[in-house]
Amino acid sequence: MNKILFLLSFSLFLISNTAISQVNQTENNFDLEQLKKRLTEEINKVLKETGIPSISLSLIKDDAIIWSEAFGYANVKKKLPATSSTIYSTGSNFKFVTATAIMQLAETGKLDIDNPINNYLGESAINDLSSEGTPVTFRHLLSHHSGLKGPIEIIPIWERKIPKTLEDIASEISAEEPPGMNFKYCNHCYALAGLTIEKISGQTFQEYIVKHILEPLQIDSKGPVIPTPVMVEELALPYSLENNKPVPEYQSRFDVFPAGDIYLTAREMANFYIAQLNQGSFKGQSILNSKSVSMMQEAQFGSSYGLGTRVIKKDDVKYLQHTGGVPGFSTFFKVEPASKIGVYIASNASGVQSILGEIANLSLKLINVKTK
Repeated sequence: MNKILFLLSFSLFLISNTAISQVNQTENNFDLEQLKKRLTEEINKVLKETGIPSISLSLIKDDAIIWSEAFGYANVKKKLPATSSTIYSTGSNFKFVTATAIMQLAETGKLDIDNPINNYLGESAINDLSSEGTPVTFRHLLSHHSGLKGPIEIIPIWERKIPKTLEDIASEISAEEPPGMNFKYCNHCYALAGLTIEKISGQTFQEYIVKHILEPLQIDSKGPVIPTPVMVEELALPYSLENNKPVPEYQSRFDVFPAGDIYLTAREMANFYIAQLNQGSFKGQSILNSKSVSMMQEAQFGSSYGLGTRVIKKDDVKYLQHTGGVPGFSTFFKVEPASKIGVYIASNASGVQSILGEIANLSLKLINVKTK
């Protein structure tokens, strides 16, 4: 697999340079049709060489999705093609959305992100270091600087075992070190964020997300956490790769679902990133104010992670990006706030985030050709 990844990366590098050169030859004008052609050729090549069942992507420029397409199969055995309506697990890319819900509650004065989370958890208060004067705050949670340790459980659906509740998870979390010191990726921290959303709003996590985030983003999904029967018909099946061939995976559930056990299409996730690129607004509907958006997009505690997203600077350009992965699914997003361009990519194969990242980088290069 390492050899294939190397060859694929080199191939993408060559194709990227060729594609940019060809677009530049059209008097430096952005050429959407050329972009579609080059990405279609490259993605089909990737599918053939790696055995990835399907890839679905949506490209963003300014305040709109400029192209959304799917390639390959949602169901390999039945040769059922993936489409722009195919639903994938978002994996950890949904952390950005969960963080947005926390920021919404902060904007309405229902919480302060620099207050201890135990102020809001009631009888579900966690065992942190509050007694020693270093309580965990929401800023710590969302930036992975909480110093907490806790359980994570993945359960294959057909085992018929019920995952732990968010309350159960909170009861088993404890402090490993004082908050604010070190970056340590923390899925169970986002379970705490989800539990806080439920306690403050009086709604389930799914109800809150649908009403306050998805609906304003013109996303019709009513079952991002618990897919509806209609959604199940559109779900991509999960696969792993063995010797460049897809092998069916168990469908699984995570107890830490606010951290990323969520089901949406690539187009639906792209609408969320459009809002992040436009000061919290999507087609006239605001889900956050510009101050909150700016805070989320700034690295916290000297790390390279903001509130729900990685924040990366390269050649003085800031990018937001993240990967997602659960058994049988991989996702990747990358946006450039200054140029208001971005891409979200989903696949029904485990462990292919680096490949999706190469496609994302090529996509942004092709979109970001400056118009005279």
